[in-house]
Amino acid sequence: MKISVAMATYNGERFLEEQLASLAAQTRLPDELVVCDDQSSDRTVEIVAAFARRAPFPVHLYRNERNLGFGDNFLRAASRCQGDWIAFCDQDDVWLPDKLRRVAAHVDLPGRNVLVVAHNAEVVDERLVRSGVRYLNLRKTRVRPGRHLPNLWVASGFTMMFRADLIREIPYEDRGPDPGVPTAGLAHDVWICRVARILGDVVILPECLVLYRRHLTTTTAFLAGGNQRVKESKKLGRRLRDLATGGADTYRRHSSAAAYQAAVFGRLAHEPRLARWGAPFARAAADYADLSNWLLARSRVYGDERFLRRARSLLAMLRANGHVRFNGYSWRNAKQVLKELFFDVAIAIHGPR
Repeated sequence: MKISVAMATYNGERFLEEQLASLAAQTRLPDELVVCDDQSSDRTVEIVAAFARRAPFPVHLYRNERNLGFGDNFLRAASRCQGDWIAFCDQDDVWLPDKLRRVAAHVDLPGRNVLVVAHNAEVVDERLVRSGVRYLNLRKTRVRPGRHLPNLWVASGFTMMFRADLIREIPYEDRGPDPGVPTAGLAHDVWICRVARILGDVVILPECLVLYRRHLTTTTAFLAGGNQRVKESKKLGRRLRDLATGGADTYRRHSSAAAYQAAVFGRLAHEPRLARWGAPFARAAADYADLSNWLLARSRVYGDERFLRRARSLLAMLRANGHVRFNGYSWRNAKQVLKELFFDVAIAIHGPR
């Protein structure tokens, strides 16, 4: 089995050398590193080129002719990989030495069609000082059929390794919009996880195998500079105002994105060269159409000015059981289910502000 590492770079000179050094220190070295640079204006390309001359594995460096954005840049890098499995690699993290060895041990499980292996990470600051916060916070090793995971399940790219078939055989160019960034395509890791969830099995490991560096210039703002998750201690009135203010527009955008996703999977279901996956893609298209309808009903709960119409939309949401079906909640974590329901009911009663 050959493992490729796909790295997307953009003005990453500040932390890039530490990440490259951690790749060279792996107990199971990658078989190649493919770097796609997205028009950096600093020393990023020079640093990668220098590393390529001394690396204990082949390094292939490409420069995009135009800026693609991080999602398309990662997918471009992955599409150029030659390995059987591909690991996404951020430019500013640090891999712990056993990352590739531990993940590789779980890709060929008897009786399973493993397409993605994901793991925990530990959040650190820009100086690699550990925060004690585990990203993903997975508790034990799990092997799950993808269809048993929620529609919206995703593992961040830097925590995962995936089978190369997912990028080589399934077209990603028209994969749908990112509901959070309507001008961008769906993020690379979201797309790979959605396809893997539809077509095979997922392995989730509890080990922390990456130091997940959060800093003020990081592309993703989650936990930037440490553990800055939204506190649950916000006053109820403020939470309701925040939800009511942006909820309707947010859920409309997500509904539109889910409808687009349903259309994408519908097209893939009828693609002759993907015929062996036609049935699971068709099921996925139906699931995402249902998700779109559920999100649209939720947008009306948050945005309609008339109480009776909000009430009807809420009833439609409850009949669809979307809190459990689409977000992956179960009665084992009933607290989260009840919290979601509480805010939906409170908004339906009080209405938009």
